[in-house]
Amino acid sequence: MSSSEEYDEEIVEWLRKSREQVGELEPVYQTPDGDIIDGKHRLKAYPGWKTVTVQIEDVRKIVERIHRNIHRKMSKAEIKQAVLQLAIAYEKQGVPKEQLVDKLKEVLPFSESYIRELLPAKYKKERKPKEKLAVKMLAEKPTPTPIPQPTPKSEEKHLTCPVCGSKLKLVGNVLVPA
Repeated sequence: MSSSEEYDEEIVEWLRKSREQVGELEPVYQTPDGDIIDGKHRLKAYPGWKTVTVQIEDVRKIVERIHRNIHRKMSKAEIKQAVLQLAIAYEKQGVPKEQLVDKLKEVLPFSESYIRELLPAKYKKERKPKEKLAVKMLAEKPTPTPIPQPTPKSEEKHLTCPVCGSKLKLVGNVLVPA
């Protein structure tokens, strides 16, 4: 592979996760000289991916590369349908609806947010609205202690500084020069 080849990084990441979750389902196909016919993203995801070397002429190699990669990326609609089918199958096995997203995360290479995006609302965990949490926090918060106000001038107490002998007055909790 040349360093100028482009990779769909999302596919590479999905393949990394897929390999961790279910192993290497399809090998990489290459020619004896190392030209990749099918599997450049698999090799990018894991350079040690199982590889099969095939003897093939140049024209046939290009034709096969095109045909082998037609299937490479499922449409979002197909992924959505497959994820829904998997959710239904897990539900039939007894997995509670509120735990399905977590279960799907265990077996699919997708992020939680993408799984949530694909599933119908009835399979998504209900989250507490933020407003309720804020109201709960306010209800639990103790009432603040009022800040003492300075006493009116007529009631001000004058004190004497024990170090320098200057007159001081108490404003709130702070002694200031009078």
